[in-house]
Amino acid sequence: MKRHLLTFALIVATFSIFGQDKIHLNQLGFLPEAQKIAVCVDTDATKFDLIKASNNTVAYSGELTSKVYWDKSKEYVRIADFSDFKTRGTYKIKLSSGDLSYAFTIGDEVFTELTKASIKAFYFNRASTALTEEFAGVYQRPMGHPDDHVIVLPSAASTNRPAGTVISTPKGWYDAGDYNKYIVNSGISVFTLLSAYENYSGFYDSLYTNIPESTNSIPDLLDEALWNIEWMATMQDEDGGVYNKTTHANFQGFVMPDKATAPRYVVAKGTAATLDFAAVMAMASRIYKSYLPDFANQCLTQSKLAWQWAQDHKNVPFNNPGAEGGYPSVSTGGYGDTNFADEFFWAAAELYITTGNDDYYNTLDFSQSFGVPGWPNVQTLGLLSLITHRKSLTPAADTTSFKKKLLGITEGVMNYQKNSSPYQIPNNGFYWGSNSNASNQGMLLMHTYKLTGDIDYYNASLAALDYLVGRNATGYCFVTDQGSKSPMNIHHRQSGADNIAEPVPGFISGGPNPQNTDDCGSNSYPTLTPAKCFLDNECSYSTNEIAINWNAPLVYLSGAIEATYLSAFYIPDTSSHILSLKQVNDFSIYPNPATEFIEIKASSPIIDVQIFALDGKKILRSTECKIDVSDLKSGVYLVSTVTKSGRHQQRLVIH
Repeated sequence: MKRHLLTFALIVATFSIFGQDKIHLNQLGFLPEAQKIAVCVDTDATKFDLIKASNNTVAYSGELTSKVYWDKSKEYVRIADFSDFKTRGTYKIKLSSGDLSYAFTIGDEVFTELTKASIKAFYFNRASTALTEEFAGVYQRPMGHPDDHVIVLPSAASTNRPAGTVISTPKGWYDAGDYNKYIVNSGISVFTLLSAYENYSGFYDSLYTNIPESTNSIPDLLDEALWNIEWMATMQDEDGGVYNKTTHANFQGFVMPDKATAPRYVVAKGTAATLDFAAVMAMASRIYKSYLPDFANQCLTQSKLAWQWAQDHKNVPFNNPGAEGGYPSVSTGGYGDTNFADEFFWAAAELYITTGNDDYYNTLDFSQSFGVPGWPNVQTLGLLSLITHRKSLTPAADTTSFKKKLLGITEGVMNYQKNSSPYQIPNNGFYWGSNSNASNQGMLLMHTYKLTGDIDYYNASLAALDYLVGRNATGYCFVTDQGSKSPMNIHHRQSGADNIAEPVPGFISGGPNPQNTDDCGSNSYPTLTPAKCFLDNECSYSTNEIAINWNAPLVYLSGAIEATYLSAFYIPDTSSHILSLKQVNDFSIYPNPATEFIEIKASSPIIDVQIFALDGKKILRSTECKIDVSDLKSGVYLVSTVTKSGRHQQRLVIH
């Protein structure tokens, strides 16, 4: 472990003295007009104060709820609700027993840095490139895995690419704590990032994450997704089938990427990988069309070819290949599947949306079960895309059924969060990657809020995010380098081998999981109680590994909550102390790119316009809708506009 035992002892002592172990709350902060809840455990206190962190004066006082026992954490739980306190500042919660919480902020952009960090984590996991100090800081490293000499194994061989053929599959993200790249897990990860952009493009347009592509005309989120999509594009055989992964034969040790130099292979094609590929490429075609039209056309061609291969190979499961013909067996992650109805649904939905061809829609089987998505169950991804694009679909689409399906998924999540959870969180399952379940639930709830306008869904999604950043039974903010207490020893080869005390920032760890504790040994875990079974140790891949499909829904959830809040029009609801929100979408900058003037068009009067350089420096300010930009140098800028209906942010390209 990187953290010394003495430091650990001091931290434990700090918890005992100040009582943070009694108060579990979102360690990043709260939005002024939104719900604000903290959980107090195993305490006889009945009252709480909100005190200013600067001088300990009381700013607000409230009553704790009655005790409720939670069998998943074996705790008696009380709730401190201070939703009707809206004054911006930095505070702590103090119980009548004397226990104090961590300091937290009440402010308008408390999740922006979290969103940026969770996006930047993908950059830190890039393959086939050096991370330079300019963009990676102390986490700079040499290039690893150029993947320009990748061997086709016998399981992947075809007529034109026999075993031993060397191909090139560069770029992509390392999948998790290991150094391999998997199509199936990339599929759901890229979907989630692209879906975030399709639903909240204005917000993600405004984010500057300091990656090498930040100065081009493409939003950073799309630039980052593109790095992996370009790798995926190399994984299609000439017949349309898609290899499952680019991989070492075995998991490499805890060394830096440039030291993991064992041979790289592609393995068998399969129905799941091919359909996930088809879905992602169809999405990429429509999303990148205005930025990279030739690439977008290529993506659609590849998507259709993959779809056709899957029609001819409807049931080809993937299994790791054994040794054959002098080539080694493969023992890295399989992402194997045996039911492909969900992949067919997702791929057909994305191709239908992109092409408008009813033939794809007519293949959709709505009778199958829809639930919280995960890499083995992706039909809900197609449903979410159909809902996102429901207003532009052909008459063949039954959009009413889309809504019923989504409400059917989220009804159970909402019922548990509101009526059964002592922590008032939606998550009730603790297994490998349980944190991704919470964030995917939050993503579904935000889709439902966007569809219905019902504020209860927004509050439930906010509760899911609160859980991930501190309102949980472990007391951790599960995202590295965020909050007051975050994991220091994630199962991540770069973080374990870079000789830097702090882990690579922006990664969310897997979360509580009592089912697989043999990785470190059950006796190493502080408890096997389900909601608390978490170990901040490198050996604990069952609870403390990272993965791209766990980070992606965090990007979606944190960005969606912040974007909705920042673009909202507020109407007080005095009965619940929570405010209703109305989305504002009618906003544009024209022309963009521009050379001399821009004109801002909005559905309500403009109050203020500010233009910033990407480093945050303010360039100009105006209250006019037509602005002279002829003095600006060529490049990319951020335009922040306040109207009577809300705040908007968008990138501006100057030629």
